[in-house]
Amino acid sequence: MGVDALTEVLSKRKPKTRRGKKILKDREPKVVEDAKTALIIRGARTSNDMTTLLRELHLIRSPLAMLYMRKHEEHPFEDCSKVEVLCKKYDHTLFVFGSTSKKRPSRLIIGRLFDGALLDMQEFNVEDYKSMQKFRCSSKETLAGSKPLMVFHGPSFDVDERMKRVKSLLIDFFGGAVADQVLLSGMEQAIVCTALDQPGSDAKPKVMLRRYRISMQKSGSSLPRVELEELGPSMSLTLDRTRLPDKDKWKQSIKVPKAAKPKKVKNVKTTEMGKTVGKFHLGKQDFHQIHTVHHGASKKKKLAASGKDTSAVRPKEGAVPAAMEV
Repeated sequence: MGVDALTEVLSKRKPKTRRGKKILKDREPKVVEDAKTALIIRGARTSNDMTTLLRELHLIRSPLAMLYMRKHEEHPFEDCSKVEVLCKKYDHTLFVFGSTSKKRPSRLIIGRLFDGALLDMQEFNVEDYKSMQKFRCSSKETLAGSKPLMVFHGPSFDVDERMKRVKSLLIDFFGGAVADQVLLSGMEQAIVCTALDQPGSDAKPKVMLRRYRISMQKSGSSLPRVELEELGPSMSLTLDRTRLPDKDKWKQSIKVPKAAKPKKVKNVKTTEMGKTVGKFHLGKQDFHQIHTVHHGASKKKKLAASGKDTSAVRPKEGAVPAAMEV
């Protein structure tokens, strides 16, 4: 029996225990999906640097990652069925595959799955790799699960279609869970990606990836003084091979359900910086009907226009009339 047939048979089996029912219920489609988890796989042959890199990627993304250090013989670009089975078994939607060969030394593959099947993936050649142990502040590691600040330098990330997909994959892997609000003091790390190639060139795109620790110091103003210390790992990624997704599957994967879309409020919109702006529409105003305070000559004109006598003035309480004065 093939792997696909076995997977189809096992998927039709009904759970018999309470735990099995809970697992299948958690894997069902949801309006708001949980945070994406990654499976980090070791290839058939890996050098010491590649093995260290895989362990460090697992450390950066933990607890939303699982390290699978058993040797995986099949290469994803040749046969991705076993990777799909592993990801479906452990409920992962991202995978990272590291391998070393004579033809392709220090190769790193980042891929995504949708509905239990491969969506897209890209293969990178890792160059100029420095592990976290070679940096001074490697002992000051950030908290596990802290959300990084991701910075992308270079026009290629907005112009080149290949680099747009690279940016999307890097955000999915390093970005972590989607947060509605972020605490400023909780921003402990920054991942900076710099595109070295020029947009429109035929050369293979290259990305410099650096990771920094954010430390906030006291300053004379209300805003803190920010300092960056390189944490590692540090590397350069050169794009080699790409497996593009099917158009229909890609449209289905980025489709947002109606229940998840925010309800539109009339005359209210949100700017690019997240600021809410509203409009108020008023009807035609009759200024003669608006009650305003009048003083001096303007008050006399108002009373004269209304036909009232301004000569008759009501005396104040306690005042004596002029005719009664002695």
